[in-house]
Amino acid sequence: MAEIISRPEKIRIAENQIEEKRQEIDYDTREFTIEIIVNKYISRDDDDDTGEIYVPEYQREFVWDFTRQSRLIESVILGLPIPLIFVAEIQETGKLEIVDGSPIISTLVDFLTNKLQLQNLKTLDSLNGFYFNDLSPLRQRRFKNTPLRMVILEKSDEKIRHEIFNRLNTIGWNLTDK
Repeated sequence: MAEIISRPEKIRIAENQIEEKRQEIDYDTREFTIEIIVNKYISRDDDDDTGEIYVPEYQREFVWDFTRQSRLIESVILGLPIPLIFVAEIQETGKLEIVDGSPIISTLVDFLTNKLQLQNLKTLDSLNGFYFNDLSPLRQRRFKNTPLRMVILEKSDEKIRHEIFNRLNTIGWNLTDK
């Protein structure tokens, strides 16, 4: 026969488990301009051929299509909020490992380096066919000076970074058009 556990006992067991499993993670939220983020990503270190901001091996391949990439650029130009980028500061190198947000950074890099041509935009449809260099100098400066928020995890081990990556990519934060 199954043992019946009282509600207070269930709560005590749950609280003990939460306290046992809960992890204290130090983090800081900072803003960097798109230009700084892109430059930190594309600059390469002779030691390991990665930039100051880099995509780790465990991240999946880039999966955004041109329409989704274009809509991200359109959102930035329109001044709409975009998701936070999560990075982890690697103690040994001082570099920032991207935990979540590599498609965002890759899209920004491709646009600023004129590898991404905007397409299928509906709100700013006059920008369809544009590369970054096709924007006016004023718009280029404003785009590059747009700040993005990054959550910087401090003193996190690889297991924690994997856990955060998996959770952020399975929770289902995607907003959909209705």
